[in-house]
Amino acid sequence: MNTKWFTAVALAISSTVVTGVASADQKDEGAESKSERSLAPATHALELTIGTGYEQGFGKVVSGQPSFTDLAQAGGAVEAGVGYRLIPQLTLGVYGSGGMFGRGASVDGSTNLYTATAGVKADWHFLSSGHDLDPWVSLGTGWRGYWLNADQGTTSLQGWEIAKLELGLDYRIDQAVAIGPVVGIDVSTFFTQSMPSSGGFSNISNPQASTFVFAGLQGRFDIPTSSPAQVASR
Repeated sequence: MNTKWFTAVALAISSTVVTGVASADQKDEGAESKSERSLAPATHALELTIGTGYEQGFGKVVSGQPSFTDLAQAGGAVEAGVGYRLIPQLTLGVYGSGGMFGRGASVDGSTNLYTATAGVKADWHFLSSGHDLDPWVSLGTGWRGYWLNADQGTTSLQGWEIAKLELGLDYRIDQAVAIGPVVGIDVSTFFTQSMPSSGGFSNISNPQASTFVFAGLQGRFDIPTSSPAQVASR
């Protein structure tokens, strides 16, 4: 795997999102205009999200070591989530992400740099009914891993994504489909590490807080779990 491959995957997912959006538009041809129909809120629906964009890490694992910007340049990331829309404004669910970065000045030419996250989150929608545009905020927490894979071996960092904040603006294309920009920032810290010269993981002394930022495009899809009348997207 390399950066070009990961970027291709991200572009493919973006194309899938756009294709789904286009299909939703085609289904609306000959029907009443969007401004004339009621965009009812989603409730009791399974909600899927998928997005792609750019990610970059900042800060250090511990004092005195190279920073994340020394290790890696900005790279591509893929995010996905599954949740349940309890009420029109609130979705509770789980998320996961994967990213790959460009090489920084402090690593050799054989190094590939990856990160991944997984956790739980809550999304709050401010204009969940009757609006084409729906701003939302998401707060999550979970696990974060970071890997430096080089010819001499792999360095692995494992830690806690303490808080993950995302802001987005959904454009509701259909009752069950929305797409829009998303930006995010988190606070993470790493507690254990494994290096090529070590026989396993060891605790990190005095770990520091680091930050990862994300910006991209996200699609949101609602799947009914009861009657069709209860299903809608932002």
